[in-house]
Amino acid sequence: MEGSQYELSSNGDFTVFEFTSDGKSGSIYKIVKYSKTLNENVYNLGLGDIIFNDDTTVEVDDINLSNNSDWNKVINTVVYSVYIFSSVYPKAYVLFGSNNTVKMRLYRMFLSRNLIEITKNFVVYGAVHNAEGKLVNVPFTTSQDVEGYFVKRINLNKNYNVISYK
Repeated sequence: MEGSQYELSSNGDFTVFEFTSDGKSGSIYKIVKYSKTLNENVYNLGLGDIIFNDDTTVEVDDINLSNNSDWNKVINTVVYSVYIFSSVYPKAYVLFGSNNTVKMRLYRMFLSRNLIEITKNFVVYGAVHNAEGKLVNVPFTTSQDVEGYFVKRINLNKNYNVISYK
């Protein structure tokens, strides 16, 4: 997980983070949003591009892959936000995934390549639907196809401070 990251700004409760991806396609405004789910202490992590339609309309595209040639820097920035979020919400399980198979493959590759470092501070699970249709966590393996991932902070000694917040 070594590498650079983008500067983050956050809302006051550290559930929404914004940053700008700079790459071959220019500047792309990104958002990372942590939303409560119906399960206590489970938050969905959403990552997407902020699209400005006009002066008053903003949309978030969380399906398409921006392909701005800065994936490592983007994912490092998202990980940075997870550290900040989990410092504020230490009991939270963070759920993330995508309907985009390319994104899911990238997530699995990132987790697999960085598993030793990640597990110093987090427990990592796969997310699958059980027989009753509920999304549940299963032990993470590098080869299993899953519908998403859960991470839970276990080491609160490594704290990150947000660079700026609005």
